[in-house]
Amino acid sequence: MKNRSNLFFLYNELMNPVVYHELMHLPFEFICFGTTDGRMYDHYYNHSTFIVPLGKQKKWGNSKVYGALFLCKEFEFYADLLDAYNACSLTKLRRNHIKDIHHRERVDVTPIYFDTLDDLSRLKYTEGVPLSATTYIGNVNHPKINQRFVTEKNYRIVDGIDKKNFTKLFRRVNEWIKIILKDLKQ
Repeated sequence: MKNRSNLFFLYNELMNPVVYHELMHLPFEFICFGTTDGRMYDHYYNHSTFIVPLGKQKKWGNSKVYGALFLCKEFEFYADLLDAYNACSLTKLRRNHIKDIHHRERVDVTPIYFDTLDDLSRLKYTEGVPLSATTYIGNVNHPKINQRFVTEKNYRIVDGIDKKNFTKLFRRVNEWIKIILKDLKQ
């Protein structure tokens, strides 16, 4: 398991500061917001979301997933917790198992920079240089994940963003910036 990056792309409830910091006590440091290629779906058992790479399902709608890049300095210590949370056995088996709900994989993430959520909704953002980051992808071979593609009901999140958790992170980041600017002025 050498050459693991400590850079994570989070797109679901884990990007919510209340969840990762206050509930799970994860040492994530926010880097920036970003996008990756894929499609987002509602999970079958809770109010979470998962993403799958392009080409694994029907080809309609948005092909971008919005989330955030985080740094996890002590990944080796927290790998078990993150894998367990995402029902991934990579830490224990040293490979992604076919029965896992999610697989931990590397994806290319393009950092994005914007001033307001209105700017983001109008796609008025600046893109940075793509980076490689770790994320959790839905295992399309898992029956509960595969079920999301073959049912009559549509579970696809067409705009590719977990609005509630993304907004909470955006507001928290803006609070941090205001505090830092206030401290710099003093």
